[in-house]
Amino acid sequence: MNPRTLQRLIGVAVTLTALFVGGYLIAWKWVVCRVEVPPGESLLLTYRGPFPPLRSVPTAPRGTLVELDQRGRPQQVGILQNMLGPGRHFINPLEYKYERIKDTLVKPGEIGVLTAKFGEQLPQGQYLADREGQRGIQRKVLTPGRYRINSYAYDTEILPVNACVKTNGGVQHQAGDALLIPAGYVGVVTNRSEDLRTSARRGTLDDVLQPGIYYLNPYATQIDILSIGYNETTLSVEAEVGPDGKPLYKAIEPVGVDSAAPLGRDPVYRKDKGIWFLSRDGFDIFLDFTTIWGILPDQAPDVIRRFGKSSEEEQNVLKVVEEQVVLPDIGSICRINGSRHGAVDLLIGDSREAFQTDTSEELEASLKQKNMTLLFGLPRQIYVPAEVREPIQRSKIATEVKLTNEQKQLTAEAEGDLLEAKAKVTLEERRVAAETEKLFASALAEGEKQARQIEAETEKLVAELDAQTAAIQADITTTIGEAEAEKVELTNAAQAERYQRYVETLGGPEAYNRYLFAENLPDDLRLGIFHAGPGTFWTDLRGFEQALLGKLASDSIAPGSSPDDLPASSPSVPRPASVRSSDRR
Repeated sequence: MNPRTLQRLIGVAVTLTALFVGGYLIAWKWVVCRVEVPPGESLLLTYRGPFPPLRSVPTAPRGTLVELDQRGRPQQVGILQNMLGPGRHFINPLEYKYERIKDTLVKPGEIGVLTAKFGEQLPQGQYLADREGQRGIQRKVLTPGRYRINSYAYDTEILPVNACVKTNGGVQHQAGDALLIPAGYVGVVTNRSEDLRTSARRGTLDDVLQPGIYYLNPYATQIDILSIGYNETTLSVEAEVGPDGKPLYKAIEPVGVDSAAPLGRDPVYRKDKGIWFLSRDGFDIFLDFTTIWGILPDQAPDVIRRFGKSSEEEQNVLKVVEEQVVLPDIGSICRINGSRHGAVDLLIGDSREAFQTDTSEELEASLKQKNMTLLFGLPRQIYVPAEVREPIQRSKIATEVKLTNEQKQLTAEAEGDLLEAKAKVTLEERRVAAETEKLFASALAEGEKQARQIEAETEKLVAELDAQTAAIQADITTTIGEAEAEKVELTNAAQAERYQRYVETLGGPEAYNRYLFAENLPDDLRLGIFHAGPGTFWTDLRGFEQALLGKLASDSIAPGSSPDDLPASSPSVPRPASVRSSDRR
């Protein structure tokens, strides 16, 4: 083959391949097969069969979905169970048909119940599907969230979370509230069918649900919410009311002509209020009664079994228990025990207490037999007719009056004793005051006497001390005077001795006088000797000054002594002139 022809064939093949690939990817794959699924939606696929139809594929039986091989490819024509979620998908429209399905949204406070349209039939006697692949209502429910559910395979029923509640016990569930059983309540569980997974039997279970959040299938479970704790039940007597709205009273006829006026009138009591019965002696007795009773968690299932209705109508079980059990038991027990006692016995303390004790114990036993708890039961007030009550009241009044009079007498005696004691106290106070004043005056006089004596002795001692002080002072003055005189005498003697020593040291009185003369010369005295020249008078005076000073020095020093023998430490003894002559010219 010509190379040019071969090259052209290759070019054509490449062009055709490029056109095919481009057309497949762009025109077919991206434009025809591309499907965009937004959030909140899914695609439900139906398999049409292979394209091109090179092989035959059977159709899925009615009531079933398409079976898949190990690689996940459909083996039948029909609806696929799995759906495609949000995103971009490429689906061959020649093989598949698709449908957009919105996601199922279960909001808070809701549940979703699924019913499978396809799958195997349930066994005989079972109407809830406990596993996947079974047709019918699924036992497992959908909790709040978003789900991708095949609408051809399942029906979805959105119900409130309290759809399983039969008896709400007075609990009000708000929209969106996921709390099924609040605090103070329990849930009594009643299974509508047996659960094969947990082997739970059908009927009311002994175990209760504690307060909390539960997502239960209303087709599988029924919940009775029951208040746990104690409740009060009170029966009170009421009087008949006339047209004017005021209570009606019955007249009391006094017994006998000399009988006292009645103490009061009894109202006309209603026999349908409170508790009414005839006493052993035939009197009408009315009674107020209060009881505190309750239901504990372990008693709740039995209460539901006994008093829960089988209908779907909501009811207050506690109200039913009160009306059917508590009130009838209180009435019957009080009437039976009351009819065993006379009217007077119900007023006297010991017999009345025995009636109360017997009634409470029998009521507790009766409620315990019905699996309930009694905290206490108390007859609060017993209304006895006046014809029975008044004699006892008058007797009690007379006794109280007697006791009062006796007490008044004791009080009067005590008051007399008190007055006598007060008089004695006043007399004793006055006697003590007089004795106190006497003792005070005596003590005051004795104190003044002792003070005067002490004062006189003190003055005497002061005088003696003054005399002794004066004598000592005189002695001191005399001694000081004598010392001063002796001082003067000794000073003068020392001065005289000192001058005598000066005179003796200088060689006589004349030498001493010359010494004083020289000493008293002014310090700034200057003598000037002028030398006029040889052969004159002034020339002969040369050395006169030295000769004069030497003469004075020799005259002022005694023979056999030197100038250094004079006392130099005495400030009053002057130095000889020869010592200071070096300072003069």
